[in-house]
Amino acid sequence: MARWLSSGGVDQLILAVNHLSDRLKIEVGNRVAGLTVEYSVEETPLGTAGPIRLAANLLGKGDPFLVTNGDIVSDIDFRRMLAMHEEAKADATIALVSVPDPSPFGSVLTDSNGIVKKFEEKSASPSAMSHVNAGVYVLNPSVIDSIPDGAPVSLEKEVFPKLIRNGRMQAWMHDGFWYDIGSISEYVRANRELLQRQEPNAEAPEATDQNGGEILQPSYLGAGTRIGVGAKVGPLAILSNNVSVGDEAVVRNSIIFEETSIGDRTVIEDSVVGERVVIGKGSKIRRGSIIAGQLTIPESSMVASNSVILF
Repeated sequence: MARWLSSGGVDQLILAVNHLSDRLKIEVGNRVAGLTVEYSVEETPLGTAGPIRLAANLLGKGDPFLVTNGDIVSDIDFRRMLAMHEEAKADATIALVSVPDPSPFGSVLTDSNGIVKKFEEKSASPSAMSHVNAGVYVLNPSVIDSIPDGAPVSLEKEVFPKLIRNGRMQAWMHDGFWYDIGSISEYVRANRELLQRQEPNAEAPEATDQNGGEILQPSYLGAGTRIGVGAKVGPLAILSNNVSVGDEAVVRNSIIFEETSIGDRTVIEDSVVGERVVIGKGSKIRRGSIIAGQLTIPESSMVASNSVILF
């Protein structure tokens, strides 16, 4: 997300954090992908609007600012969205995206000029409206004044309806890719589909060798990743930075987080393995499994399909 924001001209990132905020500060630090990072810590959850009010003292004075949910992946063009916001002289602009089934998301109805007329947040009932809330907004500083201080407040249910009634909310229609990765299944789907969308690399044939290991495309290997002799990685394998894959190991259709060690002759398929996990040699991690929490899986372990092993 930091690279996405940076590419859109953003130079400061304010993270609204609560649970595990101290650990996040250590992991992310004060600068990432060219962005200066600051933290606004909620002592108690403040909903979707309260954190914006809490972070008001960290925001620039007088200029519109971007707000984005932390669980989306997209290529929304922030520069063009901001330009339209300023041209429309709106108080708030919301990014919308079309989906086949809008019922799990917030459905939004606009007029012919793109002014938002109705906002329905995550209805369980099917809706005829196909444009949904993409979780990205441009807001004027004046919007902060409408958010009560120190209380849980919902953007969708309390702040946006007032703007809509006054005709002060504009829609930005996004026609690129967009994923809500708030669940493991959608996180996996997003990673795999984006991997498949990558432009073929003319220098990377369908199967390549690295230190005697075989990499089947499409796959992604982060910096510092090491592939052992006779190992097979891919297709649809995503290995983050500094992952170690042992000799004759097999990793396919899986996402492996940074600094994880996979032992010799281990087989991992259709699974997600978190950061700094150690998987002993000769283990079998079956389809649909999730392992996280910097755990160590003993040698020759058999992890059944759809297992969840967390610290």
